[in-house]
Amino acid sequence: MKIIDAHVHLSPPSALGRGEERLGSRLERNGRRMTADGGFRAMPPYLTDSCFSEEGLIALMDAYGVEAAVIQQTPLSPQNEETARAVERYPDRLSGAMLLEPREGWREEMEYWSDRGLCSVKLEMRSLTEQTMYPGLRYTGERMLALFSRAGELGLTVTIDPAPTDYGIYAPEELRAALEACPKTRFVLCHLAYPRPLDGAENREKWMRMAGLGRLPNCWLDVSAMPDFFGAEGWPYPTALELLSRVRDAVGIRKLLWGSDIPGTLCTAAYPQMMDMFRRGDLTPAELEALFGRNAPEAYTLPAGKG
Repeated sequence: MKIIDAHVHLSPPSALGRGEERLGSRLERNGRRMTADGGFRAMPPYLTDSCFSEEGLIALMDAYGVEAAVIQQTPLSPQNEETARAVERYPDRLSGAMLLEPREGWREEMEYWSDRGLCSVKLEMRSLTEQTMYPGLRYTGERMLALFSRAGELGLTVTIDPAPTDYGIYAPEELRAALEACPKTRFVLCHLAYPRPLDGAENREKWMRMAGLGRLPNCWLDVSAMPDFFGAEGWPYPTALELLSRVRDAVGIRKLLWGSDIPGTLCTAAYPQMMDMFRRGDLTPAELEALFGRNAPEAYTLPAGKG
């Protein structure tokens, strides 16, 4: 079975001690990331130098039969140069996302990193809408629509982490309008459209409307970070499997992509467990093949021969 990991992160040696000052972010030793609200464990503590390099990623992929991976990014640790170098070093295995902000000069940045070989744009809405960043940001704003449109013209996928359901930017109807306004641009929503919190009818309905955007021809969803979202349940995370089945029934298996969100999720589950959990649900063998590898080339530009 072809396996493509549509959502991984890197933490090169240069990331230690760095971060994003506007968000109070700084990566410390033993996988700890400090943030303005206290911080969290960004990777397992046995990674003493908080390093998860492209060499480590490739070694993990080789060990578990993963053919290709898409490197994502976070505003907590911008790494456009490091991501481009990783893709240049392993062009037959890795694809990469650039990190952009909706600021003056975004167009030139997009074109530069596209020329450097990065094939998607990552937008993490929770961080971007912090008060120190862009608190008034909307999907249907003029600059955002221009960014989405230009990405499509360059053949870039736009990957969106939509934030928790109780954030103001979690706006399914606005995002739908943006996706419909940019039909030539491919979009991927991370983390199964972020089903957390689902502690009330309003949040559950908002999440299902967001996940339902996968019905649009230019939208997919990855299933990364489920061990983090539902870690309190323990493997194989039955709520995650139940929600996956709901989304599959709503949008179709062809719109779902497997992803792990390593190295952060290695704090909760082993890499093979992030694969095996999906074999414990109600997906048929053909659906598992679609989830793990067949769908990714429709959503992302992958290394040659991996599509």
